[in-house]
Amino acid sequence: MKYPDSLGGPFPSTSHRCHHKPKRCLPIQYGSAGGPLPLSPLLFHPNAKGSQIVMDLTQKTVKRQASFCNAITFSNRPIVLYEQVRLKITKKQCCWSGALRLGFCAKDPSRINPDNLPKYACPDLVAQSGFWAKALPEEFANEGSVIAFWVDKKGRVFYRINESSPMLFFSGVRTAEPLWALIDVYGLTRGVQLLGKIVKKT
Repeated sequence: MKYPDSLGGPFPSTSHRCHHKPKRCLPIQYGSAGGPLPLSPLLFHPNAKGSQIVMDLTQKTVKRQASFCNAITFSNRPIVLYEQVRLKITKKQCCWSGALRLGFCAKDPSRINPDNLPKYACPDLVAQSGFWAKALPEEFANEGSVIAFWVDKKGRVFYRINESSPMLFFSGVRTAEPLWALIDVYGLTRGVQLLGKIVKKT
């Protein structure tokens, strides 16, 4: 059975994209490009954000002002394959369960009405076509931790914590179209800051 979604298309009644277990993988050293790309700084999108998100003037830091949800955010520009989206957890809040949700979307956030964003990236947003995300394990959602995540040309998403070995996060992302980073400041995670970019090559 299908139901209309909040962004104007159908989505299945169930989704399992938030429940994969991370698997170990070999570190990715380089991407398919021939050298560093002249990318503009990766910032948070100024308008496409959940109702509980407060953003600083630099668009590098966001925090959830209340509750545990309604805190979906996006990047201000598309990412490139193998570009690491690097985040520092600046604020952790006790008394909630669940943590940061990370992923990508193929819908330009500039075309998303923030009033139509669901409360949760998982399972609500990922049930819609063109959105992929998964929950970061709670044990990694510590204040001060640096999380990097990226997608390769096969649509596999990897992540690492504090420069640890990369782990496979999930797969199935469509890479034939532009992709924006998707970050849901959920549950235990109350604040995050975008750090400088790293582009890797194969």
